[in-house]
Amino acid sequence: MAKIGKLTILLLISVEEEEKELLKKVKDLGYKVCLGKAGTMESNELIAAIETAAKREGIFQAGCYREEHALYHAALDALRGFCRGEIGIGNFLRTIGVKFVVLRGPLDTTQSDLGEWVAVGIYGMVGAPIKGFEHEAIGLDINNI
Repeated sequence: MAKIGKLTILLLISVEEEEKELLKKVKDLGYKVCLGKAGTMESNELIAAIETAAKREGIFQAGCYREEHALYHAALDALRGFCRGEIGIGNFLRTIGVKFVVLRGPLDTTQSDLGEWVAVGIYGMVGAPIKGFEHEAIGLDINNI
């Protein structure tokens, strides 16, 4: 049994060797997957990086508002989790360096009647723009398409 959220988190926290195995597994299970990294102080730049990478990797059809909208809200809510609450749009007043994962497919591979879902996970470091004042954080959201 595989669930979209668990697979997203495993990909987020995996190291190179584990990541290769997990990527093969998620693709074999029928998921579309996109991985990326970003570093910024601007929330809109992180959302744009996630959307751009997902579009480039074919996670959703270009011009399909419903699919883009589901991805946008999953990314925004994952970012809220990463930042522990409301983020606003613009400057974080903190530096972030993150790995992100976008996964599209079944909510649960044991149930085929639940439709398609998109998960966005964000994991990395966040902190004051002073070396040594950062800490790990993680955010995840799953949205139906």
